[in-house]
Amino acid sequence: MATIFPREERAEALFGEILKNPEACRRLMDTFNDSLDMADVLDAPTVSAQQFAAALFNAYENKDLSAFLMAICQHSMFDLLRNAALIPFKFNADGQPNPVILTDDAGVLLPNNKFAVSSKVYDRFIRVFQKQEKVKMYLASGYCKYHGYDEGSMDVVEYHYNQHLGLLLIYELPDTVKQKVTEAEAYSTVWDIQMRLQHALPRSVVYYGQDTLKDGGTRYDELGVFLPLEHFADRLERHMETATKIVYGE
Repeated sequence: MATIFPREERAEALFGEILKNPEACRRLMDTFNDSLDMADVLDAPTVSAQQFAAALFNAYENKDLSAFLMAICQHSMFDLLRNAALIPFKFNADGQPNPVILTDDAGVLLPNNKFAVSSKVYDRFIRVFQKQEKVKMYLASGYCKYHGYDEGSMDVVEYHYNQHLGLLLIYELPDTVKQKVTEAEAYSTVWDIQMRLQHALPRSVVYYGQDTLKDGGTRYDELGVFLPLEHFADRLERHMETATKIVYGE
């Protein structure tokens, strides 16, 4: 049988970066330990003893670690890495917009937004909005997510939490698909950026997309830095400058 999620190919370089970084290992372990209680905190369904056993045996038979992790901590393998801020969230994973962009390239609110944007929030965004060649800016709504099992059917269910309005900065990076680089390998290439962002801008969220940005007929990878306004509204301009310097190694 196939694994529940497609297996990430050539992930060894990424795992190697994590293993040689004590702080990264600690964050991964802390995220796992915290997730053991997530069902109670986030009102996620709990699995029965029979469902637990089925998930355990399925994981053994199919060499599928995520199948078992979802039964005990409501996270797949890569959910843990993302929620520990060790790898980026994937832009619009599984066809679901994340982050949801709320403004156009000129900074104007898009019509028919399903998210309420107060005049105070929009004014804060407009004060820092700039049209630049190196970075695109949007007001957006982003969230974290994890996966678990439906209590009745044992189907895989996706859960969202920590949804915030914030400033999304999008940067162009070389197209790794042309270089025949896997997604996991691409994450390892931006490892230093991810770690530096977490040190300088804790609670920022990093997004990544392979071959997802088109500019003038040329395709690029895109890296997004999401700054939730709840945490970064003060001195937002300085936080933007910090993110840009880190991404471009300035």
